[in-house]
Amino acid sequence: MGRKFYGVVFPFILGIGFVLSITPSSKAQKPQSSEGLDQTAQILDKIEEYNPLKQPPQTSKPFEELDQKKTKIVTDKNDNTLGQIEQYNQLDRPPEVPPPLERVNSVNQLSDVLPTDWAYSALQGLAERYGCLLASPNGTFSGNRAISRYEFAANLNECLEVIQSLIEEFGEGYISQEDLAKSQRLQADFAVEIADTKSRLNALETRTDILEANQFSTTTLLKGQVAMALYDAFGNDGEDGATVSADDSQMGFGHALTFNFDTSFTGRDFLRTRISAGDLPGVNTGTAMTFLNAGSPPNDIARLTEVYYIFPLNNEMSLYFGAAGLDFDLMAPALNPKLISGSIGSLALYPAYNPTIYIQVGGAGLGYSYQINDNFRLDLAYLGGGPGGGTGRVNDPNEGGGLFNGTNSAYAQLTVSPTLDFDFSFAYVRAYYTADLVNVAGFTGSQNAQRPFGRVATSADHFGFQTSYRWAPFTISGWVGYSNAEAEAGDREGDEADIWHWAVTVAIDDLVFENGMLGLSVGQQPKVTDIDNGEDDPDTSIQFQIFYSYRVSNNIDITSGFFVETQPEHNDKNDPILVFVTRSVWRF
Repeated sequence: MGRKFYGVVFPFILGIGFVLSITPSSKAQKPQSSEGLDQTAQILDKIEEYNPLKQPPQTSKPFEELDQKKTKIVTDKNDNTLGQIEQYNQLDRPPEVPPPLERVNSVNQLSDVLPTDWAYSALQGLAERYGCLLASPNGTFSGNRAISRYEFAANLNECLEVIQSLIEEFGEGYISQEDLAKSQRLQADFAVEIADTKSRLNALETRTDILEANQFSTTTLLKGQVAMALYDAFGNDGEDGATVSADDSQMGFGHALTFNFDTSFTGRDFLRTRISAGDLPGVNTGTAMTFLNAGSPPNDIARLTEVYYIFPLNNEMSLYFGAAGLDFDLMAPALNPKLISGSIGSLALYPAYNPTIYIQVGGAGLGYSYQINDNFRLDLAYLGGGPGGGTGRVNDPNEGGGLFNGTNSAYAQLTVSPTLDFDFSFAYVRAYYTADLVNVAGFTGSQNAQRPFGRVATSADHFGFQTSYRWAPFTISGWVGYSNAEAEAGDREGDEADIWHWAVTVAIDDLVFENGMLGLSVGQQPKVTDIDNGEDDPDTSIQFQIFYSYRVSNNIDITSGFFVETQPEHNDKNDPILVFVTRSVWRF
């Protein structure tokens, strides 16, 4: 290969080594009458009886054990501002603190409290007469559950404020000296917890004021992603007549930046505006069969790559409008959930999803999704622009441009879900490509499959069958695709070509390390098997891929692995090409 051995394995070893190095070995209501005095005395007696200071102390877990407890990392969602405030506030709380309590105005709001319960009258008085009863946000009191000192202090503070308001309004004679002494003793016992609760509330209000004063927008969230990748390809020049080679490919270190402006006006609709820039072109081999997943055009040019709007018609139907970057995979499920992601999924482009269905013409247009029932879903779309979601000439009013006269595709997919863990779908795409935007195979496969008749206007009928089965910790997915392309102009007008491809992918969650995933794939990229007045692809190339992805935190992922194309361009004169990639992604 004309290189030292360490140059071959360096990117892969570097990525795996880095992965291994970071893995974890409101005011109370006024009393309605003086009858509340007796009830107050009973309540204070109960509070005194259940004073946690008089209960046997509980042994807490050592801090070392708490530090070693692993935390389940979840996929980030669109958290609202108040949710973020609460999240940051949790950082200052002791371990295992229950959710914040809420005031209950009526005991009937508590689903687990019945009139036959022995403490019903006491709870009724606290809630309805004095307004100082606190309960869980889910509408339960959990009367048989042990409470922490913080919960007790919060409830006690509510009732002390009620007593204080009674004294201020009716005088000290309204409350007996005995009851005052009990309340003062309880207040002294829990002075630290009450002060801490008030301090936390003040800090939370301050943070809320700061965020509200400096928030970007009341309807829009700004999210970003930075990707960096180290990659190289290896392979000899091949035999005489070879068409592609990785012998001249050099090790690259690329990057890509994405800003998403996600907007919602009603809480159910969604407007996405994306700006992308970067320089991550991938390896230099001369064939699309080694394209990387989630690459970026060179030269760090900022581009508006996505502008689309989604809104629900009802609980089952949604409409999609887009002016840029609206692709069919944003509407219809591609049924390859583990490898589709450019952050934690496949390193190679082809195993991400069926390219002749989901990397077809996109950009601008209209889509419709209908969740018929739990087992059936229908997705339809008409999109114009360019292959892979580029705008192409969709905004060009001249001949050969526009939404209907330029490159365009019509989509239909029926997804069937017999069980929660098993899905399959049938998809059809009718595509038309102008001479300058012919890409039948969707940036994958041989050059013959991408432009079977050369640079002439071409139409194609694409058929795809996709499936996915989940059997924890395994997820097995795959597809088979067939395309019939026809020349629409030139000397070969009317000629047809048949193109086939297939793939199987496997993902294993939490293998070796929690939050890690092993990914495997094998498949044949689009290949011309029959063509009128032309040459078929002479041989069959198989792509193999293996990678390991590790989620360092909710915001950082590292993926490292390699893939090999056995006979690039489906031509055995081309030597196999081996591609190593280590990719890191940061989200903010």
